[in-house]
Amino acid sequence: MSQFSSLSVRERTKQAAALCYEVHGGANGVTMDLGKKLSTPKDIMLEELSLLSNRGSRLFKMRRRRSEKYTFESIQNEANAMFNVSSIYTDTLA
Repeated sequence: MSQFSSLSVRERTKQAAALCYEVHGGANGVTMDLGKKLSTPKDIMLEELSLLSNRGSRLFKMRRRRSEKYTFESIQNEANAMFNVSSIYTDTLA
């Protein structure tokens, strides 16, 4: 038996089954109205991720920096490759 509950496992199972039965329609087929799901605007989520108060936001910032770094390096590598190809092409024509 759990230290946080005075009910036995069987009693807790019966309570859980009764709640599930009621939520899914019960005997009369009427479902429980749980209300509208709340949605969080994207700007609020990004604002919370910009805080350094929790581990998740710090990991988010580190991941963002890594992806920006590799994106920037990729763009630079493409530009260098294009420059090298164009210089090789002009050298062969001359």
